[in-house]
Amino acid sequence: MKETNDTSDDGKVYDLTFDGDKVVFTETASLSQTKSSKKKKHTVRYYFIEGIRKVIMLAALCVFTYSSYELTNIYLDYKDGDDAYDNMEKMFEVPDIQVVEEQTDEFGNTVISSNQSIEWTYDFQKLLNANSDAVGWIKQDNIISYPIVAGTDNTYYLTHNALHVENKAGAIFLDYRVEGGLEANNCIIYGHDMLNDSMFGTLIKYRTKSYYDAHPTFDIYIGEKHYKYYVFAAYETDQIGDTYSYNFASDEEFQNYINLCLSKRLYATNVSEVTVVNKIVTLSTCTRHDQSKRMIVQLIRGEEIT
Repeated sequence: MKETNDTSDDGKVYDLTFDGDKVVFTETASLSQTKSSKKKKHTVRYYFIEGIRKVIMLAALCVFTYSSYELTNIYLDYKDGDDAYDNMEKMFEVPDIQVVEEQTDEFGNTVISSNQSIEWTYDFQKLLNANSDAVGWIKQDNIISYPIVAGTDNTYYLTHNALHVENKAGAIFLDYRVEGGLEANNCIIYGHDMLNDSMFGTLIKYRTKSYYDAHPTFDIYIGEKHYKYYVFAAYETDQIGDTYSYNFASDEEFQNYINLCLSKRLYATNVSEVTVVNKIVTLSTCTRHDQSKRMIVQLIRGEEIT
C-alpha cells in the first residue's frame, strides 16, 4: 500500500491510498484551511506589546530630534560668545615690527631686514569705548583673557556679554555690592563655568595642586594699571557663605576672614602669608557636579608691571 497527498481543482486536499490496482481518495482538508493553519495567530497581548514598542520608538526619535536641536543651539551660543570676546581681544593687537639686521647690497645700499609680529597691548580707553561698565581686564597666559565689567546688579551680566549682547556665556563681572571695586580689600568676581573651558571654565582645575603649580599667577589690569596676582587659596564652598564677605568694618575682621580662607584651601601654595595689607581678589564659578557649591580661587595683588 502506498500513500501520498494531492490537491484537487476544487481546492480540497485528499489522501491518496493505493490498494493494489485501486486508488482510494480520502478528503482531509481544504487548501484554505491548510494555509490558515500555517498562519500564526496573534493574541491581544502581541498587538499591545507592538503598540508600546512603536510608541517607544517614536518617543526616542522625538527625544533625539529635540536633543540635537538643543545641542546645536548650545554650540552656536558658545561660538557666538567666543567670537565676541575674540573680537574684543583683537582691539589690543598691534603690529610689532622688529629690525633683525642691516646689510649692504652689491651697490652699497643699506638693506634692513625686519619681521612683523602681533603684540597684545592693553588700552583701557578702547575698552571703555566698547562698554562704559568696563573696569579692567583679567588675563592668564592663553587660557583666560576677558574684560571685567561692573553692573548695577549680579544678574544682568549672567546672561549678557561685555558688549551687552544676550548670550549664555555672560561676562566676567564684579559683585556690585563691593565698595571700591577692584581696589577693595576683597573684590569678588564672577564668571560662568563653561563646558568648553571658556570664561571661568578652567578654575575647577585648581582642585589639583599640579594645575596650580603650572598656573600660579594671573594678570589683572585695573584702569590703566597692570598688576601681577598670585593664587593663595583654592577650594570649594557653599553658594552662600563666609567666603563672599566684603566691606569689612575693621582690620581685625578682615584678618579673620583671611584666616578662614587659608583654613579652607585644598593645598598649600607659594603664598605663605596673607595680611590686611594685601588686596584680595576672589574668583567664583560653578562646580558642575553640585549646583549648590562654588569653586573659589583667591589671589593677592603682587607687583605692578610697567
